[in-house]
Amino acid sequence: MVNTTEVAWGGSTITPASTSSPPMGSGHSPDKNFVHASYFRYVGIQVDYSGKYYDPDSGQGFSDDDNCYRAEYYGDQGEEFGHSLQFGGPGCDQ
Repeated sequence: MVNTTEVAWGGSTITPASTSSPPMGSGHSPDKNFVHASYFRYVGIQVDYSGKYYDPDSGQGFSDDDNCYRAEYYGDQGEEFGHSLQFGGPGCDQ
């Protein structure tokens, strides 16, 4: 791998057919309050074996159904959280 311009990660919930989707994370949707929804903080990118991490240039969240689950990237949130994102949601009824 010489150059990479994009990195992605994801999550899923699995249930038997015809049943409700369970909550993801804490069950709360992202709201920029890190006490509520699950989160990653100090997101960084390591580009070689030097051990140095770089801040991401940008980011975005994606969900198949925003009513069930969401992911939100907030960029640099300062010293306590750095580059961070939240994810989760209540799930959905069938």
